[in-house]
Amino acid sequence: MEIGKEYQYNTDIIGKTKVHSMDSNYKINIKTSVTYKGKDPDEDYHIFEITETEYNLEMYEDPLIVQITEMTNKICSIYSTLEVGINKKGEIAKIYNGDMIRKKWAKIKEWLTNAHPIEAYEIIRAKEYELTNEEMEIKSIRYIHFLYQFFYIFGKEPIEEGSKSYVKREDMDRFGAGVVIPVNLSVSKKTTEQEFDEWNVEGMMIRDEKMIRRLREFAKDNYMHPEYKVNGKYLYDDRILLKSDFTITEKLGEFFYYHCFMDTHLEL
Repeated sequence: MEIGKEYQYNTDIIGKTKVHSMDSNYKINIKTSVTYKGKDPDEDYHIFEITETEYNLEMYEDPLIVQITEMTNKICSIYSTLEVGINKKGEIAKIYNGDMIRKKWAKIKEWLTNAHPIEAYEIIRAKEYELTNEEMEIKSIRYIHFLYQFFYIFGKEPIEEGSKSYVKREDMDRFGAGVVIPVNLSVSKKTTEQEFDEWNVEGMMIRDEKMIRRLREFAKDNYMHPEYKVNGKYLYDDRILLKSDFTITEKLGEFFYYHCFMDTHLEL
């Protein structure tokens, strides 16, 4: 990407979540600007400024958690502009605009206290603690839809055309159980007829007894076999992302199901 140039992306997200007998379908449209600011002179990080310019919750079928959704969106708005350092593994390693984020949080905290004084109490406490710990804050923001998709295969390029690279990655479960899921990724690359680079990624859960036990405890099902997988395709023109489609699926037995499809394209 050209240093200092702003790239505009449009992302459509379609998802389905099932928890016991409750199904929830949603559709979100997000517009995001990305500016590559070069390398950090002191660290081996690539610096990106990511600004969410528009967020539209186009469909949400679960009226019982509208209030939670409203509070969550308000909290996420403090990250509408992020300046982050990305390491060679494609992970967020540093937040450069923390002071601006904390100024925004002061206003959001006041709104939460006035609008939802009882419901927001524990949310405010948790966020206050998170903002004092950069490592925890980074773990939280890495799952923002656009960031998660955009940087998922950053730094994971196969060595040779037509070959595959295999990388271990850690994802977080999608039901709030706080369980880290180890994933084995295979990444392949080929050149299209239009001379673009097409990267394909497939990820499958690595079976880990401790992780499985914790997920079974969360789902209250001692016999279920958890499933977690990701699939993605990325189209690049000289390191500029042109288009990406990405799918995450998690299933914990009969009563917990999560599926999310994200389609991102560069607006020309």
